[in-house]
Amino acid sequence: MQFAAWEPIYQSILQDFGFSLERDEEAAELLAGLLREREPMLPAAKAIVAGRKSVVCGNAPKLNEDLEELQDRDVVFLAADGATAVLLEHDIVPDIVVTDLDGPFPAILKANRMGSIVVVHAHGDNLDALMRYVPELQRVIGTVQCRPLPGLHNFGGFTDGDRSVFLARELGAASIELVGFDFEDESVTPRKKRKLEWAQKLIELAFA
Repeated sequence: MQFAAWEPIYQSILQDFGFSLERDEEAAELLAGLLREREPMLPAAKAIVAGRKSVVCGNAPKLNEDLEELQDRDVVFLAADGATAVLLEHDIVPDIVVTDLDGPFPAILKANRMGSIVVVHAHGDNLDALMRYVPELQRVIGTVQCRPLPGLHNFGGFTDGDRSVFLARELGAASIELVGFDFEDESVTPRKKRKLEWAQKLIELAFA
């Protein structure tokens, strides 16, 4: 998704949640600096995903059941943050992990050491996590929700789950299947519920 198409959606998200554009831009500058000397990983990610079926894994409680029912394992697995730990428990190393670093970092680091490309997302609420964790990771792609700086990307998306879908589409996936998503989860906080509503809308947009 081009930023011109994403920007009005982003502005609506900022307004809905009271997020700070300036803090998002500060986080973008920080991540760009942390990755400045790194080898670009986007070509490697495209080589993995292009032309293949992608399974995007959310972290809803139903993920375990969905994985057990999944018939085809010869696919590209994209894990949204905390789903990484569940995949590893099923002896699946995700090809790509999409995270803003608020999930179980030991699992993300383990997957990264086992070959996963980690797509790290910078926003105004995770500057400390960026500083702490990005230096420990290898094979990193940096993303933002504001206008991307050189070396960073904005493929569209707000939560780890819907960003994974936009990423798979951008990388040329032949098809995209969702597992471990529950947009009607009543156990979440009101704020998380709003995020799920946004995620559902954005995933529908990505599939449009």
